[in-house]
Amino acid sequence: MPARLPGVFPRNPHQDRRSSWPRLTLAALISAVLVGAQATPAPLQFKPRPPAFEYVRAAQPTPRARPGERVALTINAGQTDLKLTLAQLRAMPAVRYTTPHPQLKKTITYEGVTLRDLAARGGFAGKDLRLYATNGFASTIRADDYMNWPVMLAYQADGAPIPALQKGPLTVVLPATPERFHTGEYSSAWVWFVERLAPVK
Repeated sequence: MPARLPGVFPRNPHQDRRSSWPRLTLAALISAVLVGAQATPAPLQFKPRPPAFEYVRAAQPTPRARPGERVALTINAGQTDLKLTLAQLRAMPAVRYTTPHPQLKKTITYEGVTLRDLAARGGFAGKDLRLYATNGFASTIRADDYMNWPVMLAYQADGAPIPALQKGPLTVVLPATPERFHTGEYSSAWVWFVERLAPVK
């Protein structure tokens, strides 16, 4: 029998193979997972982002209504109504853009407050809106439209207050794009003489 050095013991080849087997199995499994992931990559999911609203003026401090000042818009906000004067509407964030008016048959640069901001002011942003006019007309505007596009309640046209002959003093205006806003499907959305706004229940 060959002599053994002190402290040195012969290796058991069977024991070495048994102890390395779990490591080899784990490595094989990891390799298979990686190869499978590379062979069939999971499709990436992209959530569309709504277009950004470009404001021409940030919000200003809301002025107090003066004695006798006319209410321009009433927002039905739950059990209490929020009544805003024209000066208070002008203190909200403002948007401005040029768009063709389908009834007036001309292109006008409008300025006003978005329906999204008005709905947020009333505490019901994301719900369909019902807009009421002084002549008894009413129309519904879908949340998908006013939340994703700067549909506005305009109080100014071409730099001046909107006269009654041009559907003022408050009128709903839709941007030039998307094109569907200027089809017959949306003709009722251009509400004139707006006096009240409420969520659709």
